[in-house]
Amino acid sequence: MTEEKTYSQMRKEFQEVFFKKISPGLSKYESERLRQFGYTRAVKIAALIIILVLVFLTKQIDIGLIVFICCIAGAVCFGLKKKFENEIKQKIMPYVCKCLGDLKWKYAQCSFEQLLCKSGIIDRYNRVSYDDSFTGIYKDINYEICETSFYYTTGTGKNSSTRTVFKGVMIKLDMNKSFTGNTVIRPDTLKHASPAANLKHTTLEDVVFEKKFDVFTDDEVEARYLITPSFMERLNNMKTAFSADRVSCAFYDKYLLVGLHTSKDLFSIGSLKEPVNDGKQFFTMFEEILSIISCLTFSFTAALSSSIRESNSSSSIKRLVCEV
Repeated sequence: MTEEKTYSQMRKEFQEVFFKKISPGLSKYESERLRQFGYTRAVKIAALIIILVLVFLTKQIDIGLIVFICCIAGAVCFGLKKKFENEIKQKIMPYVCKCLGDLKWKYAQCSFEQLLCKSGIIDRYNRVSYDDSFTGIYKDINYEICETSFYYTTGTGKNSSTRTVFKGVMIKLDMNKSFTGNTVIRPDTLKHASPAANLKHTTLEDVVFEKKFDVFTDDEVEARYLITPSFMERLNNMKTAFSADRVSCAFYDKYLLVGLHTSKDLFSIGSLKEPVNDGKQFFTMFEEILSIISCLTFSFTAALSSSIRESNSSSSIKRLVCEV
């Protein structure tokens, strides 16, 4: 992202681009939306008819079969919606990214899944799905934002059970220089269960922060310099700003990883229930992307820079925490 371009300039540029280049081509997508909406309604009606016929013929209500039919119908409708949404995004995302500076968009990709596993920011899972992902650069810091969901399924067939491990946005910031240890901040639990055998629970002096988060680390000295009052405040502010259910982060290798747990479907456009050509959903999506980028790049880089300056100025600490 270029430093010369302010966020207000980005908004103004997108507004101009939308009305000049995006809006004129939305009429054909509106026609397609109405067609796809008709398909989804037909699928739902067909599912209802099948259920009613089965109940009439068998003279009984098979809950398992009804749930199965509803799941199939729901999956078909979801697939139609995602297909329509992806068609629109392939067309307009290049314009959106250009307005946001040095930003690139990809669908259903994430390059740092293994990093998430190794860092301890996420619990065990055996199924994952990706949605939107963005990559960019701010003040020589490469970042990647991925909308993703992680699940853990046990059992098979009717005895299977699936738990949502994480649903929301995962973010990776490349801080250019390595951390000496591995530090993880996760939502507070009474058990204080460590995400890895080598990470020990650490108590910080901030009582309010301690009530909301657990800190695990293999380098307590470094952890205390990284998790400053400024960093704590920004982590809390980010949770509030995005109405996240939970927020977690990890310092691992040379990366700062942040997880925003939210049930909201972010960066969504192409709703089959709303007109495409009114522009509202496009501006909402643009603001969601801009908000995350601005909060990440400004808040966390500023907070970490402050932490590092404190570390470097301390004569009791001989090693660097992170040189940004």
